Amino acid sequence: MPPGRDPGGIAVAIIDSGVNYTLEKIAPRLARNGAGQILGYDFHDDDRRPFDLVPGQKPDSGRHHGTRVAGIFLREAPHARLVPYRYRAHSFATFVHIVAAIANSPARIVIMSLGGYRKQDWTPFHLAAKANPEILFIISAGNDGRNIDEKPIYPSGYKLKNALVVASTDTFGRLPTASNWGPETVDISTPGEDIETFDHTGAKTYVSGSSFAVPRIAALAARFQAAHPDWRAREIKQAIFDLAGPSPGDRTRRTRMGWIANPALSGPQSE
Repeated sequence: MPPGRDPGGIAVAIIDSGVNYTLEKIAPRLARNGAGQILGYDFHDDDRRPFDLVPGQKPDSGRHHGTRVAGIFLREAPHARLVPYRYRAHSFATFVHIVAAIANSPARIVIMSLGGYRKQDWTPFHLAAKANPEILFIISAGNDGRNIDEKPIYPSGYKLKNALVVASTDTFGRLPTASNWGPETVDISTPGEDIETFDHTGAKTYVSGSSFAVPRIAALAARFQAAHPDWRAREIKQAIFDLAGPSPGDRTRRTRMGWIANPALSGPQSE
């Protein structure tokens, strides 16, 4: 773990496969305590080093999701700090402990580009999130090309009051074939196709899918919280909804609140 000091700014948690905290693009942006230890945790390996590897995968699998998600967030929220949590493979009960850890951290916004099909698997997360209404969870709608009002995925299907569900579009507001939608379940859509970020090595890459629309909305939420420190999850969520409008690329209503064309240029701007 590279040494460092807390950079200050709004703390935002990320529940994912971890991050490559050795990268110069990430290490200075990690939230830390007074001793310089990062505030996140690896619940798969049970240590304070949430290094990026999808839990349950071999180190050479090439599956490094969290770093790509984090890269988008850090670019669009340049004064925020990151609190990374790595989940445990095949242990949904662990999400209770992850949410508890976030509740004891300074983070009140969570990037959560995760989901699954079995409702009972996500019940522990649902109950933990519901018990912490001050935390705003930004959740992906998924990439199965289906209406999740009719065929739900979770945790988006729980329709938590302190969650905001995000779908991916192209820059013209059109949903790609793979993107999920749902006018009752999905709150917001925003461009998440061919988005620039960096990979596990730090090299520039481009990514697509609802996983990568989520950090864009989370960065917008962080900028709102920075501009209005007294706001809670409800106020931040409503402010984001107020920015949404009809999608010019889709005649059918696919989300509850509408489309945000470019979250990086919406809402409060970083100085």
